[in-house]
Amino acid sequence: MNSTTVPILRYRDAENAIDWLCKAFGFEIFLKVKSEGGRIEHARLILETNMVMLASIGRSGPFEDGFKLPVDAGGVTQSVILRVMNPEQILKSAVAANATILTELSDATSGGVMFSCGDLESHVWVFSSSDLWEKTW
Repeated sequence: MNSTTVPILRYRDAENAIDWLCKAFGFEIFLKVKSEGGRIEHARLILETNMVMLASIGRSGPFEDGFKLPVDAGGVTQSVILRVMNPEQILKSAVAANATILTELSDATSGGVMFSCGDLESHVWVFSSSDLWEKTW
């Protein structure tokens, strides 16, 4: 089954973020739309059954005006958790891409293993092999 909840993120340099997210976490580009000026207006990245959407910060409109980058907000504004088959492999590529490791790979309370890290613009990501639909804690 594919993801039915899709996080939406904004980046100061969305083009660079897309490259980094693909390298560090193994995302693949599903869709990328650029403006005439070259900025990312909309992108969809996929990793296994997960999808995230992203674009460049600074688009205008009632929906867009509320977005703040973590660095501009002074801290974490949200976190994305993705269930993946092999968090260990993603951790290795994240370290190689200089991700900021926040929590090391460890056993998760809900089963499986997990780790968390910050990306190149301080968004927080959690990768877990846990089945979050299981009611364990």
